[in-house]
Amino acid sequence: MNTLALLGAGASVDAGVPGSTAMTRQIVAALDTPQNQYYGITHAVNYAIGAMIAHRTANGANAYAGIDVEDLFSAVQMLAERESLEIAPFVQWSPALAGVRQGGGSMPAFFDKDFREGVLENRAFKGPGEMIKKAVEALTGSNSASTEELYTRLQMELLNALTRLVSVTDKDVDYLHPLLPTSDTPVEIATLNYDRSVELLCERRGVRLDTGIASWSGGSDWQWDEEAEVRLLKIHGSIDWRIHEEKGLGGLHETKVVTVGASDSPHYGSLPGVVFGARGKLRADGPFLSMLREFENMLARADRLLVVGYSFRDAHINVALTRWINSSPLRNITVIDPAFNNDPRVYERSSFSAQLLSATRSLEGSQWVRKLNLRVLKNTAAQGLTAPDLWSRPPEGAEFAHLVENKSDVTQVGADVS
Repeated sequence: MNTLALLGAGASVDAGVPGSTAMTRQIVAALDTPQNQYYGITHAVNYAIGAMIAHRTANGANAYAGIDVEDLFSAVQMLAERESLEIAPFVQWSPALAGVRQGGGSMPAFFDKDFREGVLENRAFKGPGEMIKKAVEALTGSNSASTEELYTRLQMELLNALTRLVSVTDKDVDYLHPLLPTSDTPVEIATLNYDRSVELLCERRGVRLDTGIASWSGGSDWQWDEEAEVRLLKIHGSIDWRIHEEKGLGGLHETKVVTVGASDSPHYGSLPGVVFGARGKLRADGPFLSMLREFENMLARADRLLVVGYSFRDAHINVALTRWINSSPLRNITVIDPAFNNDPRVYERSSFSAQLLSATRSLEGSQWVRKLNLRVLKNTAAQGLTAPDLWSRPPEGAEFAHLVENKSDVTQVGADVS
């Protein structure tokens, strides 16, 4: 039976990578430097988080639940582009946004000289009002353009902080060893994470790994090293990838991706090679569309899916999973996630998690029919991957059961879809 492993953020927590809300707290702490305070970066990120918490609590959410780092990045993206958004003519932005200051409140260069010359020496000078307006904007950071520039810079600071926080060492990744191959058949792993935990594990164990990025030449096909024992598809990119533009034979610039080591200088005039934020998961440039297509190919080759630490909140991944589940009756899925709830009523009815649970017990006519074999291990990745029967077939017990496990006991419960 061919198994595809899908790794989400929870799969890297045991390697020391912060979870989504903890990541937000640590990024904010990392950005709180004297330089960032001077240039308004600290003010900008704190304002964004405060506004998001206020909005959510006004709608009944828990004020202490924290802000998901990808939601924060999406908000920062929109603030950086707010005047160019299609909805901009219909939106009245918060007046507090104009108070987010950039540049340390400095007067424009040569203001004194230019103003004096304009008033005293140039009789045709008719622009003192415009010069004073620009001086006030410079002192207060209140002009829209400067605020957008500030949030554009904040995007870069968030990305750079992210790449530092997801760095792991090889001593932290041994718990992932059950994912490594035990036969001559290559293991296929798709990950939504940016860290190098799987790569470090393979380096430490002497296992040949390929991400396919070195062979990608800009097309839609994804090529693998035929000698690779592990095929690792990094759907959202990697902290050791850099995106840069390169002029092709036809004279047009094209997005390319290069892999850099820790000692290499990222001089490619580039961003980190990751897609980050809920709005940016499907970008036209780079290899990301090609990898999403290869993910569907991986699913087509798989009889069973092992999901580790994924919260089922990425719409593009969920669409691919939906197609795979619906392409054959009684697909087998094992989920390792301590936060997964086996009661579909705690989720919104349209959510992917609720649909998964409901598929384990679906009412057709007057009969209950099982459409999906779903097994849930309510463990961390380190605990769940050591389950002695992790790779066994789902139990043939109760007709409409999915299995829920934790460290202390094993229970079978039916999915209540009422």
